[in-house]
Amino acid sequence: MPRSPWLQSTDALGSTTDLVSWQVEGMDTWVHQMIRVRSRRRVAAWALVLGSAIMFGLTQYRYLSNFLMGPFVVAQTDLDSISDVSTADRYFVRVTGSKVVDTGIQQITTRKRAGVETSRSVSAAYYVLVVGERLLVVKGSQGTPATAEGELIAMPADLQRHLFNTPEMEPIRGRFYPYYLDDANFRVPGYIAIAAALVLVVLLAKYGLPAWRYLQDASSHPLVKRVVSWGDPVGVALEAKREAGSARYKGGGWLVTDKYLIRSTAFTFDILRLSDLLWAYKRVTRHSVNFIPTGKTYAGVLACYGGTAEVTGRQAKVDSVLAFAAERVPWAIFGFSDELSKLFKQKTQEFCSAVEQRKSERARQTHTNP
Repeated sequence: MPRSPWLQSTDALGSTTDLVSWQVEGMDTWVHQMIRVRSRRRVAAWALVLGSAIMFGLTQYRYLSNFLMGPFVVAQTDLDSISDVSTADRYFVRVTGSKVVDTGIQQITTRKRAGVETSRSVSAAYYVLVVGERLLVVKGSQGTPATAEGELIAMPADLQRHLFNTPEMEPIRGRFYPYYLDDANFRVPGYIAIAAALVLVVLLAKYGLPAWRYLQDASSHPLVKRVVSWGDPVGVALEAKREAGSARYKGGGWLVTDKYLIRSTAFTFDILRLSDLLWAYKRVTRHSVNFIPTGKTYAGVLACYGGTAEVTGRQAKVDSVLAFAAERVPWAIFGFSDELSKLFKQKTQEFCSAVEQRKSERARQTHTNP
């Protein structure tokens, strides 16, 4: 259930906050403590992620230097100086040979469906570049050009067996370099890493920096502002803490108490008032593997002013949660339909006004018939 922007606060939030924010300034309520605990965990988790990314980048220094500065144009003397290609500083290279020799060795890609071969094609061919007095094997996917560009890789044993399996090849084996050049796109992993780094930066800005900010100043958290708008932040914090210890229902990280919906997980903390309930319904998710049904999961979705709680569990528990909510907040809308979903998403203000009208009518009826 996506949160409507309107549901993030009420119209009275701004003025109420101005009137009572001074009352909690400097006070350390249970809500502040829970926010700081979750923020500290989030900061630690993001610091670990960032540190791991930096460490991984440092271990890939050799690749990064070749990615940024390569391909390096090399000749026979440069290739001769490579004793171990796995540790060579420059292994993303461009080599031009004086002659091209086709080895006849090909890499075949086989495609299967349900274990049955459907097609096969040549995905690469191996040929030899004559570089000075030496011979360099090239794995090419785009013909057999005299200038090849790619990564130098140690020659595997199976390729050596295919290459030197004739009496004619064995005498000249010493002229071959013990590695070959693969012309596959060397920079693709780097581009993927750059994209991943950009995603990490966005996630850090979206989740990491707010966690750091809330750790430094818990009172700036939206939850604190929401609780302040309810009028008695200290009393609400004490009451919510007490009820959290004796919740009526638990599921999906949410606690359902007499007056509150409290989300308490390792990295998240939230509080919604049950009296602010607008719409509640049961969501059933069917699961299957290869179109074979494997079961169902159930969740009670409770959309309130300020957010949405999803209490998961067995069907009987979810039904009990919804029945409890209907008893406590009878003016809310219960049940799901496409029309209700469309109205809630596209005309949130009208939906909320209808609920408030139901609440007012029920209050009048209660007042008239005590």
